[in-house]
Amino acid sequence: MPGDLRLVFHRIGRRGVNAYVVGPAVRDALMTGTMDRVQRVDILLDGGSLNEVERALGGAVASKLFISQPEKVRKGLSTFTVQGSESGEVIRKVVVSSTGTQGLKDELARREVTINAVAMDPSGAVQDPFGGVKDLAEQKVRTIQPPNVAFTSRPLNLVKVAKHLAYHGFDVDEETEEAAVRLASNILDVTPDRIRPEFERLLVNLYPDRGLNFLQRTGVLKYVLPEVQALVGFEDSCEVHHKDIWEHTKKVVCQSKPTVAIRWATLLHDIGKVWTRTVAEDGRVHFFRHEDLGAVLFSGIAARLGLEPRLTERVGFLVRNHSRVNMYTRDWTDSAVRRLMREMGDNLDDLLALSRADITSKQERRVEELTRLLDELEKRIQAIREADARQPVLAKGTGEAIMAHFGIPPSPLVGTLKNALEDAVEDGRLPPGRPPEEYMAFLEDYVRSHGQDL
Repeated sequence: MPGDLRLVFHRIGRRGVNAYVVGPAVRDALMTGTMDRVQRVDILLDGGSLNEVERALGGAVASKLFISQPEKVRKGLSTFTVQGSESGEVIRKVVVSSTGTQGLKDELARREVTINAVAMDPSGAVQDPFGGVKDLAEQKVRTIQPPNVAFTSRPLNLVKVAKHLAYHGFDVDEETEEAAVRLASNILDVTPDRIRPEFERLLVNLYPDRGLNFLQRTGVLKYVLPEVQALVGFEDSCEVHHKDIWEHTKKVVCQSKPTVAIRWATLLHDIGKVWTRTVAEDGRVHFFRHEDLGAVLFSGIAARLGLEPRLTERVGFLVRNHSRVNMYTRDWTDSAVRRLMREMGDNLDDLLALSRADITSKQERRVEELTRLLDELEKRIQAIREADARQPVLAKGTGEAIMAHFGIPPSPLVGTLKNALEDAVEDGRLPPGRPPEEYMAFLEDYVRSHGQDL
């Protein structure tokens, strides 16, 4: 057991309370001999008082460790942060709860799967009332209750099992999968706002393809995300061959940065292709504007599942613009790179990460070429950011000078004219760092030449 957890158990033990580690930390300890992978450790008190443990742990210091004051995340649950007392670095979160009057076995029975219903005391002794140790050894995910009961009394378990598959990379128990196939439609009894958090945990785990495959094989996916289910076998509906978009999508998800926004975007980035496929006279398959349709479809998904507005806006932007970075070629001017940076704004880094994950070609040369282009673009973006940090392209007050010269109020037109100036400076058509008034003649010509396009 790691030193930070030994400190926690030492403090709890001094109060005469029996305590156990439960959940993922036990699973990892049994499989790998270490609890280092998990950033959160769940501790279960066997009938002890939570208030008593809070007094024992609050502000505890030992050598170079410090335990923060408790934060109650909900009734019957307290979270402590273990930090380095010198560095302040968060080492781990410890979440403490109590069995109350139920007892250890009854509390463990409330978990979904056997591999998470194993408890370990500070000495390393294991409590395993449901056969979780055997399932860990066989790398199987199995429900604690008989699966017919698990998927009927608590239909959300259909998604939770998939979440555990995504965490472990295990296979599912045969009886559990057969029951899931029979009872897949029970997921419709669960409100979408309860499905979404479990599904997002599936997405950001190490093996999201395992969880997605389970949902698709059992039929749960068509009830939760029919827009994604439509990708399955889509290539077989066309006389002209094109790649398997479902397999491609899963690869992109697995290769992408494991954040909620990027994983949602990678899962949904090609859903618009189902309705935009065309075949040209030369036999080539196209999906014109599938990005725009994908963003429209996502807006419906976000509303249905109750994604919070900021996340909805971010994912929608990524889906709509996921092909922008792929348009880069080596002949782009600095002005073109800067325009991409300006238009993509705070989402640029996520789009770069998405584009890198979207490289799934089986041709090594193609992969190498696309990777080199992305590397080059990222270097150019970084160089421009560093240059901008040293000196702005336009002098301060340029916007105000434009409004005064043309007699216009604050509006998008002011931004358009400023962008035109920036492009001209970047391209070398105007000298940099001049007073704003010296640029007005250029803008007058620009307004005359562009007219109604402004």
